Order: sequence, then structure tokens, then C-alpha cells
Amino acid sequence: MDTSTQRNVNEAAYHQLKDTIAKTYPHGRFVAISSGEIVADAESIRKLHGLLLERGYAPSEVLAVEAGVDYPEFLMILLQDRWS
Repeated sequence: MDTSTQRNVNEAAYHQLKDTIAKTYPHGRFVAISSGEIVADAESIRKLHGLLLERGYAPSEVLAVEAGVDYPEFLMILLQDRWS
């Protein structure tokens, strides 16, 4: 599966699993989704990264989210003129 397809699958899975993640994992716990499934969780992003490597996952191909955090579907970045 190419990177773009993998990302789309994982993002769609996140939207489906969002409520389950919020109910199952404590707020602040990091959860990894790969190929549309939860594959790991850990108390920190660093520990999650190590766990993914141990289990043979490429962290760059996994969606990591923090339980209890509401991620917006679209993100807007607003720039303010520094000199005004």
C-alpha cells in the first residue's frame, strides 16, 4: 500500500475509532493505528515509537493520536504580520 493510501486508511479508521479510543484509553495515552487497526499504545510518544519499531512497524506509516484529544478535520494556519 502506498503512503498516501495508507494515510487515508488510517485517518478513516481514526474517525471510526475515535469514540472507542476515548472510552478505552486514558486521556493522554498515545495510540497507534496501522492498516486501519489499533496496533499499539503507550504512555508517551517516545515509548510508542520504540514499541512500534520493536513490533516491526515503520513509524512514518502509522497514525499516532493522543487519547482524549479532539483533532480537527481541517487545520487552518493563520499568520499575523509581525511588524504591525
